Amino acid sequence: MIDESTTPEEAIRMAIQREKAAHEFYSKAAQIAKYPGTRQMFESLAEEELRHRRILEEELNKDYYKEM
Repeated sequence: MIDESTTPEEAIRMAIQREKAAHEFYSKAAQIAKYPGTRQMFESLAEEELRHRRILEEELNKDYYKEM
């Protein structure tokens, strides 16, 4: 859980883990979806979570958050 003692790096790492879990959830939902439109929606959401993860990983590689 995040609180006042959580560092920015820890918060970003937590967010990355949540994005991974969300991607897995949407990917599994897409696999079991019965209707093409529903499958496409879940596939799109899974891709969005990958995009979020990449953004967070890029932020993790920056040094500015270490100043906080």
